[in-house]
Amino acid sequence: MANLEQIGVLTAYRAVVDANRLRQTRVVLLLRCVRGTEDSVGAALSALNEVRWTIRTEGSRIIAEAFLSAPGLISQFVRKARGLPGVRSVEHHVAQKGFKDAPRALVSEGLIAILQCFECGRVIEGDPVRWKMDGRTHYLCCTSCEKLYKDRYLRLKAGATKGSMGRLPPTVPGGRLPEHPRRGI
Repeated sequence: MANLEQIGVLTAYRAVVDANRLRQTRVVLLLRCVRGTEDSVGAALSALNEVRWTIRTEGSRIIAEAFLSAPGLISQFVRKARGLPGVRSVEHHVAQKGFKDAPRALVSEGLIAILQCFECGRVIEGDPVRWKMDGRTHYLCCTSCEKLYKDRYLRLKAGATKGSMGRLPPTVPGGRLPEHPRRGI
């Protein structure tokens, strides 16, 4: 779990709340947007407290799910959504029953995640170089990054245990870390 959190596959934990037990009204929205405004409409819609999730689909559309404290608030909420800049039309449906609420990604055998190198930040192509330290696996794109990362990690760790507050000793003129061979910085 810690490795999945560290590489960004697990981004949050959530409690599943039964809206029916809270007597809330679940509304599914389909918004059609003026072309080019989809992202701003999606951001504005997501900022509304009642909205629980949104997705952008092809064809300048946004789909959203909202929960309202009473059925009488539906018209007011739909007017609010319709009034967002860039919205051409809003279609809404009141959900009567949910059949499935699963995580938003399919986790299966043989799943491949996009990994970023812990040293240079690039997406790792192919099998990553793995380095285990302190109960965690660190993923790197190449042996050059592995060496740079290990050196920096071990220096930081040594400095922290010696009470130097994690300051790095200068390793090249000017106190900079060694350059990454592919970045040239």
